[in-house]
Amino acid sequence: MKMYGTAQGTGSNRGILGHSAMAVTFVLALLATACSPEQSTTPADTGAAQSEPATAQYTRIYPPNATDPLNAHIYELNNGLRVYLSRNTEEPRFYAEIAVRAGSKHDPADATGLAHYLEHLLFKGNQQLGTLDYEAEKPYLDEIRELYEIHFNTADPVERAAIYSQINQASQQAAEYAIPNEFDKLYSIMGASGLNAHTWHEETVYKVGLPANRLEQWATIESDRFINPVFRLFHTELEVVYEEKNRTLDNRDRISYYALADLLYKNHPYGQQSTIGDAEHLKNPSLVYIQDYFDTYYVPNNMAIFISGDIDIEQTINTVAQHFSKWESKPLPPAQSWQEEPITEVERATVYYPGQEQVTMAFRTVPNGHPDKEALMLVDMILDNRTAGLINLNLNQRQRVQAAGSSPEFHNDYGAQTLWGVPREGQTLEEVEQLLLEQIEMIKQGEFEDWILPAIVNDFKRMEKRSLESNVARVTEMREAFLSHADWNTHIGEIRRLERVTKQDVIDVANRYFSDQNYVAVHRLDGPADIPEVEKPQIDPVNIDPSRQSEYAANILAMPYDEIEPRFLEAGVDYQVAEFAPNVPIYYAHNELNDLFTFSINIEVGTEQNELLSMASALLDKAGTVDYPAEELQKQWYRLGSDFSFSVGSNETQISIAGMDPQFEESLTLMLSLISDPQSDAQTLEDLKRTVLQARADQKENPAVISQALYLYNRYGDESPMLQSLTSEQIRSVDAPTLLALIPQLLKYEHSISYTGSMPLQTVSEIVSGHHQIGSELMAPPAEKLMFAREIQDNQIYVIDRDTAQAQIRIEFPDTTYDPTLTVPSSLYNNYFGSGMSSVVFQELREARALAYSAAARYAQGGRQDAENLMLGVIGTQNDKAIDALDAFVDLIDNMPQSFERFADAYGSQINDYRTATTSARQVPGMVRAWQRLGYNSDPRPEQFAQLQSAGFEDMLQFQQNHVAGRPKFISIVGDTDRIDLEALSRLGTVQTLSVDDVFVE
Repeated sequence: MKMYGTAQGTGSNRGILGHSAMAVTFVLALLATACSPEQSTTPADTGAAQSEPATAQYTRIYPPNATDPLNAHIYELNNGLRVYLSRNTEEPRFYAEIAVRAGSKHDPADATGLAHYLEHLLFKGNQQLGTLDYEAEKPYLDEIRELYEIHFNTADPVERAAIYSQINQASQQAAEYAIPNEFDKLYSIMGASGLNAHTWHEETVYKVGLPANRLEQWATIESDRFINPVFRLFHTELEVVYEEKNRTLDNRDRISYYALADLLYKNHPYGQQSTIGDAEHLKNPSLVYIQDYFDTYYVPNNMAIFISGDIDIEQTINTVAQHFSKWESKPLPPAQSWQEEPITEVERATVYYPGQEQVTMAFRTVPNGHPDKEALMLVDMILDNRTAGLINLNLNQRQRVQAAGSSPEFHNDYGAQTLWGVPREGQTLEEVEQLLLEQIEMIKQGEFEDWILPAIVNDFKRMEKRSLESNVARVTEMREAFLSHADWNTHIGEIRRLERVTKQDVIDVANRYFSDQNYVAVHRLDGPADIPEVEKPQIDPVNIDPSRQSEYAANILAMPYDEIEPRFLEAGVDYQVAEFAPNVPIYYAHNELNDLFTFSINIEVGTEQNELLSMASALLDKAGTVDYPAEELQKQWYRLGSDFSFSVGSNETQISIAGMDPQFEESLTLMLSLISDPQSDAQTLEDLKRTVLQARADQKENPAVISQALYLYNRYGDESPMLQSLTSEQIRSVDAPTLLALIPQLLKYEHSISYTGSMPLQTVSEIVSGHHQIGSELMAPPAEKLMFAREIQDNQIYVIDRDTAQAQIRIEFPDTTYDPTLTVPSSLYNNYFGSGMSSVVFQELREARALAYSAAARYAQGGRQDAENLMLGVIGTQNDKAIDALDAFVDLIDNMPQSFERFADAYGSQINDYRTATTSARQVPGMVRAWQRLGYNSDPRPEQFAQLQSAGFEDMLQFQQNHVAGRPKFISIVGDTDRIDLEALSRLGTVQTLSVDDVFVE
């Protein structure tokens, strides 16, 4: 189901030989006890935090509500800070967010992207965190701020370059005192997950998940985080944000979205100020503006805290009040308003991007809190609910377009309903636009069936149950209420209000807000994109010394906490594996939270055994049963509140349904009737062939797909899956009976069954056995086909030229096949080297050199016993930085920086992962099957945890030397070769330029 809350916008993308594990523990303790506990914070005169109050006081502002599915406890501290708490004991962790009611809507018009810049900078620490000596650092920071103001007010490019050279020099001096990413490292040691942030039109949100025993540390860090933040290492972060901007320039959907918003909101920042910011503003920021923004909006009466997890409510609010009551409220500026004239005639704009064409349309509707919101939500779901909406059935199912859909946006000042469509070959965007308008007209005329409204409400109820299983979803729900200024009891009453909406209400709002003249549209045509050229500035790398630690961080790590003992899965307790029939095991896990089920039949046959299965899967999506033609089948799925999927991998096919247990048997019956005798016709297949072939042509213009095809070709040569898939001629020649016959044939192979739900195993087995008849002699699946990388003697660099803002670079090489003894050292290596914001790759490539927004690496073990292991590295960087980025990345892989302090951080993080990681009931059957594919008959993690506790720094270094360092590499680059020096690139390996046709099947 589609999400109807505030969309998330731009984010931070914040996931010595001879030392034994005992030494690791010793060093961690040494680091944690380096100095005495931190005293109370010095009073501040800016931002959210001020002096420590004599007493911390709070009020619960909503009484208990028996209808609240989150059982939320909502408080307000005396300083105006809201606190939303929800208890969920499914895992020994909690997830927390801090939200500010300020986003890109509040950016100055001459400094767009400011809110997002500030989001990044609030990971840099303050006067205590992230610095060895703030007093010594401060003069250089002051000089940098003054230089940026001169730069901000200087137009001459030669003068600006000279100023930037001074900024670079002063930044190097300031960096002598900085501790890059100490904030991230601190959280990583404590076992954090999901450390990140995002900025959108009306919000900036900071988020992290932690073990439940770290609440006190979290409160200490976060309450101090907004006290006198220091915008250190600013010049490298500028380049990181600009690389994030480059990502949007290579995203065709973002290009359409920005053009549509510009038409829809001619005055409002929703349309006139993108969250990421204008290119010129990003390259010319003002630290004074950023500080003013922080001082204005980052105050407790404009902020809220949201926590869900394994928490004690009373203890948590007392902890929060104790730490956050020192923040002092401040009057907010008057809210701004922007008036938009009504749209009275159609307005269109045209943008260009290579490949797939698309029309996107939008009608202005209503903001959050408007009484018509619920009826408009139903309008959207009648149009597109993924399964049985008018667009789903009339356009997608009938293949009258290549693809189409709809989605709403509800902001605090305005709302919009968006529709989009991709044309079939030979179809114009105007024709697609008209087809979309026809679906709206049907709603305006009441031409939709009565059953759809209760089915949509049932869908909302089902997804609400599912969301309650997740701490992130619970927090999101609470955060959306705060950001939209909603009364909590009103907010949680949304489904009850949806239930009261009548068909006439839906017809009325459709006629009120949608006409054939009051919308805007963007036509995205196949053509070269408009990508501004920006030269890379001269930035000297910042020295990152992983041994540095602030006194503040040491005090945080010295805070006492109770250790959490790990909880692993036990057969017979957390799951059962029983014999459903000979050679057909059933994997069962009980869902204690609700009555939602997931069920699948898994067959070890995929495209490697029969390449026609990919087309059979696509045709099944358009097929029906003997009793239900295709469109009626989709309606029946939606009536039941069940989802059906048929997914084909290289060596496995999974047939699955998900829904509510009271409808399990009926859903199972429907699934088996479809699989055992699917119905379709020749014309449906012919239309599908055209869609598939058109999609293939579009892929040849999509940089992300081109990048995938290139690295697979580099890895496997002519055996690349992209070259071994069905040819265009094979697709054209295949017939419907051949494809449909493959589906029931799958159930003649040995297979397994998986179920997670609220019913007992015996009940499930009885229901399934009543409908799923197993043949007397099942066939053994064909031998699986595993792929292995080609052999090379030196670095092989394959390049495809594309006019993009960023070069996409992939580094790979194979190692041995799956080896259980490598699990622990490889996981330590991944944590240390390439996973997360405190890793070597992220720190050296992003933080020190500003070469990318995102960069990561990992050693990936094969997913089956004989599967090949691969070392993988990825980075996206501005084209003129590509060689610098690649050179640095290769050097890091081969000559990994060695730091015992950094290893201690990675080790502590890994230990915490084992102690607090849990597996939801839905994940259990798939996880058990994955273990079995690797040769395990039970949870392997207890043994791995024991191995980890005895592992040391030398084990990781030995792993890196034996399995990573010095290997010849497959290097794949998709980018603008006019801005990549291929001659210089040849220093790193044998360079071969390829065309798109070389890596895709004809």
